[in-house]
Amino acid sequence: MIQYRRLAALLLGIWLGASILADVAVTQNFQTVDRFLQTPDSVSTSAALHDIPRDRMRFILRRNAAEENNWIFVNWERAEVVLGCLLFLLLLFGERPQIMLMALCAAMILIVGVEHFALTPTITDLGRRVDDLPVTDPGYKRFWLMHGLYSGLDILKMLMMAAFAARLVIKRKPDPNYFAKEFEASMPAGVNMKAANARSGSLRG
Repeated sequence: MIQYRRLAALLLGIWLGASILADVAVTQNFQTVDRFLQTPDSVSTSAALHDIPRDRMRFILRRNAAEENNWIFVNWERAEVVLGCLLFLLLLFGERPQIMLMALCAAMILIVGVEHFALTPTITDLGRRVDDLPVTDPGYKRFWLMHGLYSGLDILKMLMMAAFAARLVIKRKPDPNYFAKEFEASMPAGVNMKAANARSGSLRG
């Protein structure tokens, strides 16, 4: 039981921690563009940027950042599926399979599947065209709708991870009759424990 909890906590910690790092990375990729344009910290770079209109350079750099983010999302979602399946198998074949934790894990894997197969391809495709679309275009509105849906699902997934972690940390009160119940369950069918105890007592007497 101790090993089961440790391994489950390890996999969950990797999953949650890497999810947070991925979200921070994709956010910083866009913010880094503006920081870089303001302070390139290089004389030769500043000279090269001076020959290109700032708006044009910002557009190119943000497009590059978007492609980097697409790569991060696609590959991280694949890694999430692997981590989720490993965690589910650990729960399934652990010493005491817990239905609630297995259901939470399956729901998290399902969320990742929806993100990877339904949302990410559409967001990637629309993201490559959204800068050329007017604000009133249905494609523009759909992009931000899908983007918001993805963010909402990701937050929900992290909340489920937090609930999962809390369930692992909170231990049940030990059952004083646990070993007796395990022994009784391991006995052949039809054997009465009380009768066996009575016979054992009579022999001792």
